Amino acid sequence: MMARKLNWPVLKALHALFSTGKTSARIQDEDFIKYLQYQLHLIAHKHGNTSVLVAQDGFEDYYRTNYLTKYQYYFDFLEKAGIKTDARKTFTEDDIQTLMLIFENNAELSANLVNVEDFSAKIFDKQGSKYLKKKDSVRNAVLQILGVSDFPQSSRDLQWRLVVDNTHPEAVILCENRSFLKQTWLATELKVKLWQVGGNNIRIVDDIDHLDLQRPIYYSCDWDFDGLSIYCRIKTKLASRGAKLRLLFPPPPQQRMPVNSFEHYSLWNFDKTLSGLPTADFTVKEIELIKSLMEANEWIEEESNDLTAMYHYTRSIQNF
Repeated sequence: MMARKLNWPVLKALHALFSTGKTSARIQDEDFIKYLQYQLHLIAHKHGNTSVLVAQDGFEDYYRTNYLTKYQYYFDFLEKAGIKTDARKTFTEDDIQTLMLIFENNAELSANLVNVEDFSAKIFDKQGSKYLKKKDSVRNAVLQILGVSDFPQSSRDLQWRLVVDNTHPEAVILCENRSFLKQTWLATELKVKLWQVGGNNIRIVDDIDHLDLQRPIYYSCDWDFDGLSIYCRIKTKLASRGAKLRLLFPPPPQQRMPVNSFEHYSLWNFDKTLSGLPTADFTVKEIELIKSLMEANEWIEEESNDLTAMYHYTRSIQNF
């Protein structure tokens, strides 16, 4: 079963269960804790004290497989950033991952700081422009990381260069969305650099260092008309600099969705071959998948893929 995203108090409590075998944290009303207790039977109330939860057989292996590495990444990051790690912090996992991305791009973001609404909308893109105003703990953590006392009142129209670096990268992965960049540990595990490049932000590929252009460069995107169109535009840009771009291929079975799914506005053009996409930019296997998606009127969301699996699968089927 895929590990669920949890908030920091629950993660702290699970780690206490793993390290000490018990916790008195007030988490018993959490749905996930009830799931572990009553469906998986991995935790239980302490005999004679219902305010304490204790680990049961199998919990240690479950936690080690699903949460230990992630918790250690989060804990180490919060300490490095000077953010208190006590359970009173109500950060969600997405909050922490976004804070990690902000930390990685501290210089870029602090030098080009926008007002709190724009920052919230662009960086905490799934939460909206009012998120940081509503969640003081996250807002204060952002300000602490950026080393500023407050956000400016006005904004400029900016395109940030968001990057997760690696000291010895074997490849570069350009991502249409920020989801994978928020999982900053992926850069270390895959030995790659991660860049967020997509939408109208593709001009930042002009800033790719000539040394990176000599490495394999891959693109991760939504498999819909807009996402694949952007891939073609970036491919042309990089070709003008003598570099080759490959499309990351989602391994089967892919999680497909209808093109009319909620808040999805990219449609296939059935009046044109391959929806008007240049066939020369795609391999035979990629064209087959695009045609299959068009026939079913479906698309594949970038975030539904596992970047590690997608990266290794693509390398196994393509010779760069």
